[in-house]
Amino acid sequence: MKQLRTLLALVAIALLAACGGETDNSEPPAPLTSIDDPIPLDVTWKLDTRAAANTASFRLRPLLAGERIYTIDTAGTVSSVDPESGRRQWLFDTGVAASAGLGGNAEVLLATSRNGDVAAYRVLEDGLESLWRIGIDGEIRAAPVIYGDRVFVRSVDGRLRSLALADGSQVWMVSRRVPPLSLTGTSEPLVTEAAVYAGFDDGKLLALDRDNGEILWEATVSLPSGRTEVERLVDLDGRFMLRDGILYVSSFQGRLAAVQAVSGDILWTREFSSFQPLGIDDRAVYLSADNSHLWAIDRRTGTAFWKQDVLNARHITAPALVGDDRLVVADLAGYLHWFERDDGRLVGRIRAADSRIYVQPLIWRDQVLTLDKFGLLASYTAPQ
Repeated sequence: MKQLRTLLALVAIALLAACGGETDNSEPPAPLTSIDDPIPLDVTWKLDTRAAANTASFRLRPLLAGERIYTIDTAGTVSSVDPESGRRQWLFDTGVAASAGLGGNAEVLLATSRNGDVAAYRVLEDGLESLWRIGIDGEIRAAPVIYGDRVFVRSVDGRLRSLALADGSQVWMVSRRVPPLSLTGTSEPLVTEAAVYAGFDDGKLLALDRDNGEILWEATVSLPSGRTEVERLVDLDGRFMLRDGILYVSSFQGRLAAVQAVSGDILWTREFSSFQPLGIDDRAVYLSADNSHLWAIDRRTGTAFWKQDVLNARHITAPALVGDDRLVVADLAGYLHWFERDDGRLVGRIRAADSRIYVQPLIWRDQVLTLDKFGLLASYTAPQ
């Protein structure tokens, strides 16, 4: 059954992602349009990290921790990179066959694998020092999260675990039923002093006590609908955002919702489909829909400020917020596109790589950092 569910999920993703091939009947990507008076963009540096050894490694998002960038490849090799110069400082072989990006902070890095490995390493000046390594049941496709003396890990079998940072021992576990068909990814838990917030493949958002895993509340963001298993996919796979006591979360083929973090009360919802992370500022929530339309949604009401469809079907990443007034996304051909936050106007473009960029760009100071599917790490700047 597990193999069948995995096969069905891979088939569904292949159809939904429309990654090409002779039998691909999906909508062709929109051609690149000209830009009036584009902003000047500069390449700061590029580095081949080999952080993605094959096309299955589309979730290996780099980790920004302290004043370093860390990447991991599918063979488990970790690179430490200086974000200012682009120089690689060291390599370390973990032996962990990674299927998600690194988790952790400036002191401790966490690597996970498709085989259920969770490994912790102390960060040193010239490499890493192994602290512990454990195995759990279930493939891991979301970066683990460190908060205080705990590690929080989601696996694709519907389980959320709290582990002791000191030795990896399990403190508690919560398990939810996984539908017969689901997307192959999972969302990272969002952890605060008060609670752990986690989304599941049945469209439910849970708040759990951080210390003991007790369920504090449960909210239904999306309900499955349709006659086929593909039509009934409602996974909460994007990265949630918490702002001013309100959680913002989107689901695949479902809804975008604003939820009170303390009670689980839903303030507003609107029909939306996305499994990408969200961007947020004081005014709006910014997100990429499955058709690669870029949206700005009023945080207070859920109404749209604007929608930009100039990148239709170009399989764009989640937007990253640059400075005080712009957004940047990457696409299937390795381009970076800059937009004004106020009105969604396209103002800049630069070719970041020759291959697709799956992961949301990272922002470090005034630089935009990208990683393509074959491990090219690059930095770009634009005037503020």
